[in-house]
Amino acid sequence: MASMTASRTSVVTSTRKASMAPVARPMVHAFTAQRPVASASRAAETRRAAGIVARAAPVAEPVAAQKSTGKKEWIALVCNAEWFFMDPNNESVAEQLRERVRFFKEQNIEQLDFHIVENPAWLDQAQFQEVNSKVKRPSVALIGTDAMWITFMKLRLDRVLKVELKGMSDKDALASAGPIPDFKPSGKWTAPYARYTPGWWKVFAPKL
Repeated sequence: MASMTASRTSVVTSTRKASMAPVARPMVHAFTAQRPVASASRAAETRRAAGIVARAAPVAEPVAAQKSTGKKEWIALVCNAEWFFMDPNNESVAEQLRERVRFFKEQNIEQLDFHIVENPAWLDQAQFQEVNSKVKRPSVALIGTDAMWITFMKLRLDRVLKVELKGMSDKDALASAGPIPDFKPSGKWTAPYARYTPGWWKVFAPKL
């Protein structure tokens, strides 16, 4: 009986020792700020690619440099004046022009790059005969030197003709053949705000 008890005790002791044996754990490396080779290689490749893109991207010409060259290419959006100023769908035009003026002030740019010309004189020139035949009088033109902005405005005005005034001087591009009349509002005004004051566009007329 005593021998059986001793045998059981020996088995239990051996089992406990086996369960307490050290477990193999993965080796923990000391922290280092150095990136693994693969990560460092990818980072270097990313920097090289970014450098190539940065060199390939065109650098915008400073406004001062543009002014110093004195080169301007005027582009016009011409249409019937009554439709341009009186159609309710064009109510947003006034605010868009004012927003551009605010942008210029924020950029400390004193001279605007657009104007509203009443009855543009160049429309009667022979080279614009086709355009002239399509525009009901009195006419008006939104003229600017920023081609992208003029395109932006054309997308918001569906009944205008885009005319490039290449090689035309400032004086000729901004010349007016005469003022437009004071148009009287027609139809019932249903918007929740008052109409724009007639003649609001005169502040954008060129000062020659």
